[in-house]
Amino acid sequence: MKSLWVDPALRLVGEITVPGDKSISHRAIMLASLAHGQTTVTGFLPSEDCLCTLRAFQALGVDIEVASPSSLSIENRSRRLFPAREAIDCGNSGTMMRLIAGILAGQPFRSRLVGDASLSRRPMGRIIEPLQRMGARILAEGEKGTAPLALEPARLHGIEYELPVASAQVKSCLLLAGLIAEGMTRIVEPSPTRDHTERMLAHFGLRLLREGRALLIPGGLSLEARDLVIPGDFSSAAFWIAGAAAFPGSEVRIRGVGLNPTRTGLLNVLLRMGAHIEESLEEAESGGEPIGSLFIRGGKLRGTKIEKEEIPNLIDELPVLAAIAALAEGETHIRGAAELRVKECDRIRCMVENLRKFGVPVEELPDGMIIEGGHPIRAARVSSFGDHRVAMACSILALGAKGRSRIDQVGCVDTSYPGFARDLVKLSQAAPAAAPGWTSYLPWMPSRCEQPGLEEAAQSLAVAIDGPSASGKSTVAKALAQALGIPYCNSGLVYRAITWSLIDKGVPLDSQSAFKTAVRQMNLECRIEGNELRVRVDGREPGEEARSPAVNAAVSRVAACSWLRRRLLPIFRRLAEGGPIVMEGRDIGTAVFPNSRFKFYLDADPRVREQRRQKQGEADSIGERDWEDRSRAAAPLQRAPDAVLIDSTEMTVDEVVGRMLDELRKRGFPLPKDSSIR
Repeated sequence: MKSLWVDPALRLVGEITVPGDKSISHRAIMLASLAHGQTTVTGFLPSEDCLCTLRAFQALGVDIEVASPSSLSIENRSRRLFPAREAIDCGNSGTMMRLIAGILAGQPFRSRLVGDASLSRRPMGRIIEPLQRMGARILAEGEKGTAPLALEPARLHGIEYELPVASAQVKSCLLLAGLIAEGMTRIVEPSPTRDHTERMLAHFGLRLLREGRALLIPGGLSLEARDLVIPGDFSSAAFWIAGAAAFPGSEVRIRGVGLNPTRTGLLNVLLRMGAHIEESLEEAESGGEPIGSLFIRGGKLRGTKIEKEEIPNLIDELPVLAAIAALAEGETHIRGAAELRVKECDRIRCMVENLRKFGVPVEELPDGMIIEGGHPIRAARVSSFGDHRVAMACSILALGAKGRSRIDQVGCVDTSYPGFARDLVKLSQAAPAAAPGWTSYLPWMPSRCEQPGLEEAAQSLAVAIDGPSASGKSTVAKALAQALGIPYCNSGLVYRAITWSLIDKGVPLDSQSAFKTAVRQMNLECRIEGNELRVRVDGREPGEEARSPAVNAAVSRVAACSWLRRRLLPIFRRLAEGGPIVMEGRDIGTAVFPNSRFKFYLDADPRVREQRRQKQGEADSIGERDWEDRSRAAAPLQRAPDAVLIDSTEMTVDEVVGRMLDELRKRGFPLPKDSSIR
């Protein structure tokens, strides 16, 4: 069972893109498989749900080439589907099962649709009844009209059908069935729902007729292949939109997200609650879908009432709305959402149970809940109940708790947002640590048993500055620390002090046993005094001798020792336990504080760096130092993937520090209130 530990955070800060839209990814495969010609799909969501759809249409005879996890080439050369050799597995995806049933209901071959235990509990009668009216021979083999679904060969005919409840899935199922039926199919909606299917049909050349609340699709028409770009999933972005809005001081920008007005009901609710959200279109529509960016600035929210008419356009966002309602002042009423009881779990019951564990007063209603916000959130251990949206919603609420929380059964998150945990780390100041079994989601995060002290490192406000020799690290780091009013630590001073002591004692550096024995016997003291790092070995400070030619020539060999670097990690990390620090070196962002959100990599032209060393009176070779630092086996010099790269070749120290202060502000570092600091 996979679990996620979540530490409290003051705010969410940063810029991200979210994975491709799940609803659109399903439809892209289905409609491209029915179209004439080749379609290239970019931005596909390689989640488990969508991969089930991909595998299903491959089994039905469609050529689907996976160029990359998010890029597909789809072509149905035979212009028809073929019977799958075995039952089609829909996994956990209700969207897939309901939509593909509309396509398979009118085929001249048998099909059988199966799903996991959760999907097999969800009602399918809502599609079976209208499909049977169209002539489909479809049977629910499970109890109470649930999966598996068995479909016999049939010829469909158009009907007029009024949806009993607003449902984009039922509407889309009937539109796809109507596409291959004889005559006209007329579908009447009680209220507007997601229109991804209508937009994509138009993209592939079939524009539907609309008469008031009715949609009309003529049968027997063909689709023509066209390339398609899938926007970021608004429902995935919703966790960061709602979370950032609810935590004062947050600043989050989300780019490349789908802004289909039938999906963005969450924005209207949040604005009503007092959220600060800026929306802008960035790109031309692709597949008929508007794409743009959102900027969310956190503040104090107030409770609101969410009525039945709003539910269809924010059904997937209700779990996270319930979570952040607990952080708002006053009551939030959610009504008309009985649909939540037949999702991956009973989302009303499960969210109510979890909210109560977090200490939130909440009343369960048959069709929703009433949440009383403004109470302290206590740390809790809760379950996702196998529902990806419950898992992610509770993770957002846990950021506001008074201690560490644990979310169990988070493997389900993979069905829609495989990178959720990494984005949670990126945007929150407190990085979640990995409970057993979660490391597959955080492959770059060592477990505690592999790397003691990582938890403390993840929670420190350490500004990590890495870079090669003479790139300006020390000068810039000192100036930055002074501007911030926090300690400056040069990790290289520790290695130089150890090297100086070894040379002073005449220890042969080529002898591993002598080297290790000497280091073990050293009394190494590293402490912050007057906002600077002071290093003493056996009660003595090396002073200027730490930069002697002999030390310069040997320090890279000493620092390359993996045994020594592991030995020093706890010492470096303890320096950050007393509060924020600026630490510079060559592996601070990659090894010492890998989970810090405040990382910089400073570099400069090698010729300029050589000139700087000469002005400092240093005689060692920049080229040789670079090669030694970058080629060593233990923590080689390299830029952390999330570090800000700054080329100082033509920049002054003040310009570099100013750039760093700007980046720290964007990432949520607590800057002093000095007006001279931007």
